Amino acid sequence: MKLRRATAPDAAWINAAYADIHFLPSDLSHDLVIVAELDGERAGLGRLVPAGEAYELGGMLVFDAFRGRGVAKAIIDELLRHAEGREVYCIPFADLEPIYAKAGFVRRERDESLPAHVLEKLAWCDREMQRPVILMAQRTSSGVR
Repeated sequence: MKLRRATAPDAAWINAAYADIHFLPSDLSHDLVIVAELDGERAGLGRLVPAGEAYELGGMLVFDAFRGRGVAKAIIDELLRHAEGREVYCIPFADLEPIYAKAGFVRRERDESLPAHVLEKLAWCDREMQRPVILMAQRTSSGVR
């Protein structure tokens, strides 16, 4: 599996893929987007978005043909490697909690101490998503896990 940082030529493809599943678009000028390639094809992607002094890990998408092959874990691990020791939040669909728990995320209560970006994203997810979401968080001890 090859993991690479998305570049400007990937932007249209990334945001079309996100639009297809009703995810918010990415802005590559500040979001770190990682693309996974397997067997010479794009297998999935995910992003790390600045959230004040923290980050939000999201936009996780693994294409059907590549599910069950460790793509999500590889993307999550690569994104966390870039977290610079900061707290990382994620807002996964509730049924995906085990994937994030394996990466060291734990459920977190919603409260006003959360970064504004995370609160806004939670509100958007509650309004727009058809499936329930949960809030999880992880603090990395260094930029490398």
